[in-house]
Amino acid sequence: MLHFRVTLILVVCVVLYIAETTAQKSDAPGQKGIVHGYIVDTTPAQLPITGVRVQIDNEKGRIFETTSAETGEFIYRDIPAGDYLINIHKSGYQSRIGKPVSVTNGGVHYVPLTMNKKENIFTGLQNWLSSKEPKGGTLQLQVTTPSPQSDPIENAGIEIRDIALIAERVKRDPNLIADIEVTGTSDADGQYRHDNLPSGLYFVTVSKDSYHTTIWMTVRENRMTTAAVKLPISNGILPSQETDTKWVIRGKIFETDFQQTPISSVKVNISDRNLKYPKNALSNADGEYEFVLLPGRYSISLYKNGYEDARGFLEVTAANRQSSVTVIKEGMFVVYEAVANENVLTLKHGLSKEQKSFSEKYGETIQEALFTTIMSGILGFLLSRFSRFLNKRRRKYKILWDLRTDRHKQFLNKRRRKYNQE
Repeated sequence: MLHFRVTLILVVCVVLYIAETTAQKSDAPGQKGIVHGYIVDTTPAQLPITGVRVQIDNEKGRIFETTSAETGEFIYRDIPAGDYLINIHKSGYQSRIGKPVSVTNGGVHYVPLTMNKKENIFTGLQNWLSSKEPKGGTLQLQVTTPSPQSDPIENAGIEIRDIALIAERVKRDPNLIADIEVTGTSDADGQYRHDNLPSGLYFVTVSKDSYHTTIWMTVRENRMTTAAVKLPISNGILPSQETDTKWVIRGKIFETDFQQTPISSVKVNISDRNLKYPKNALSNADGEYEFVLLPGRYSISLYKNGYEDARGFLEVTAANRQSSVTVIKEGMFVVYEAVANENVLTLKHGLSKEQKSFSEKYGETIQEALFTTIMSGILGFLLSRFSRFLNKRRRKYKILWDLRTDRHKQFLNKRRRKYNQE
């Protein structure tokens, strides 16, 4: 019996020792990571949003939850290494789901997020009835060297051209080279920001030490569009200009949703002045397509019913090698990415399902209804005034007619009496 008790005590001690050792290992420094960031609204002012519920979950259903502070900052420490998705929720704002983040041991992962205010029938009507003056959006760029260093690039040249203005000028004069609309340079942190840009499509060119890349970016009213540009700066030494080397263009199209579902049967159109006919393709079941092109500048367009049309700008030249561009929609989803490696240009396109705002859905209907109501009111008012005028004239003429009739009767009676007397 004593021997059994001693054996049992030894087994318990061994189990406790193993459990304690495992716990110490899991809690040891560098075995977990930190996720933090700021949550702001999508106006150019980027106002912080407090009280946002932040959920960080993995495929196994484990959820780490925190709340944003008054500054919009959220932070969660000691998250085990792995792949996670960040979801954010707050009453009065549109929930955002599916922001991916990979946590590494000992890593500090910065994840900036944005949220849109919800638009209901009242706010939508208020916004629609508000000033119709065009309001601008914000374009923000982050220029760095390629990973893993990702050092900021200072004084990178930024050129912004309005595509609609270019088309208008070229239409008047096909030989005209459009002027640069906006110029600037990145700061010491590799950042560049321009507020109050009118809504529309823009060519944005980023250049440094003879390296350059051009992207096609959409700016929306009261929204922010961001892009991460990586240029392979190396003392200004460019690779040889191989004008006859073909490039392989491999693209993948997916939904900007929780699962990032591939989209099939998307019509892909690539055109260029050097192409006699545009190249067309349909994405397969995996959302993929492929082209082989000579170096040059190409425009690319994506179309599918039920989705917002997407456009981009490809620049495949020797100077593109080892460069990359990533455009992020409202700080949440990657909507366009181009990574150049040797003679392969890998593209990713995120398509959003058509989601029109209240004013976009019902603005024309409300406008027509208001116009009809106002015109009906004006016509009704004019008709009532005209009717009153006619009635007044009718009464006046009736009085005159009655008076004339009475006088005529009196005259006849007078003549009749005189005749009878005679």
